Amino acid sequence: MQYFKHSELAAKYHVSLKTVHNWIDAAKEGKLPLLLRTAKSGTYIANTAENTQTLGTLAEKGKKYRNTLHHKVLKPKLEFYDIYSPRQILDIINNLTVYREIPRQYNYLEGGSSNWDNWSKRLIAEKTSNILQGTIQLLDTNMDAIDRLIANGTKINVIDLGVGNVLPVKDLLLHLIDSGVLHRYIAIDISESMLSLAEKNVKTWFGNKITFEKYLRDITHERFDDLIVDDMLKKEAEKTINLVLLLGGTAHNFRTYHECLDVAYGSMNKDDLLIYTNKLDTETSRRYFDFSADPNSVALAATHSLSPSHKYILDLMNIDESLYDVESGFDEAEYMRYIRIRMKTAITIQFKFGDTIMRNVTLEKGEAVLLFRYWHMSAQRIISEFEKIGFMLLHSNITSDRQYFLSISGVETKQLS
Repeated sequence: MQYFKHSELAAKYHVSLKTVHNWIDAAKEGKLPLLLRTAKSGTYIANTAENTQTLGTLAEKGKKYRNTLHHKVLKPKLEFYDIYSPRQILDIINNLTVYREIPRQYNYLEGGSSNWDNWSKRLIAEKTSNILQGTIQLLDTNMDAIDRLIANGTKINVIDLGVGNVLPVKDLLLHLIDSGVLHRYIAIDISESMLSLAEKNVKTWFGNKITFEKYLRDITHERFDDLIVDDMLKKEAEKTINLVLLLGGTAHNFRTYHECLDVAYGSMNKDDLLIYTNKLDTETSRRYFDFSADPNSVALAATHSLSPSHKYILDLMNIDESLYDVESGFDEAEYMRYIRIRMKTAITIQFKFGDTIMRNVTLEKGEAVLLFRYWHMSAQRIISEFEKIGFMLLHSNITSDRQYFLSISGVETKQLS
């Protein structure tokens, strides 16, 4: 017998996951006429016509009789609607409703890019190992390997996914310029302000040696093969190599690890390369969430308050810090570092679309909302995940402190059955 996933019911009936669990508990006690199914991962509501009818009645009844007097009603700031498109706002609503999380990438828009840039500059200034310094070190240490793998190319297109402020790849770009092989630098990001920051840095560092190409895209689902198709159709296509960069914590901005890997793989050609860097699963990485090894860092000590970067979108939605507690820890089951908030007060956020359409999201007291995740993987597991997508490992390296990892992968030749 088939059953409904809890997230499916939450999305279908516009209720919280807590409400779904309450229905199941009530059915176990015989208080609700719902047929349940037990699986290894838990108890679920069976997918039957009778259950569907009962669930519809329960959802409608709850909507009709919910006591909104106990919910603090919040309305996002006008600035929120200036920054996010209707599509992005709907995505935020759906993620809050179904998954009880806010997609990390939406914290990088407008003022959020300045928060990220300041954090990045702090990492550069630190004397201890961190994700930014680790990435720069790995690219520098493995420059000979990169040269060897692109040796057959006379034109190299660098495609930077989640470009940030370009600091991690500054030396790599300079090396390719000096080698006379850099053809195009294609910067892709969800944030227009982040792209503007990147463009400013590139012009400051390289002048007219690089033509900065910027594209506003969400790499969780938008491919980039259309940006390179003209190069691939020219006579010298066999001498053109696309060097795709997925560096630092970019892959961890998304709800599933495979999202941007799938997009990259689907956009790449047979001779293209993907350079990936990340922090490995270590005792240090399980203790500190900002990728730094410095236990005295002010940002690391903020276990009871959020950094500007993490609270950016909460502030835009008028969710004041007095309404929640901050939780930071390591989830053993998910192998995931997290930052989340737990509501101290029940709230209803009223999102407005135009003059007449309103969508509400209700968060009950005690419910948690995920703001940040970082999966902890060994080098072996990272390689395994890439192979599942279809990538083929060509080179890998780990920093001397065993904290940071680099891989260079190609696209396996697909065999027709």
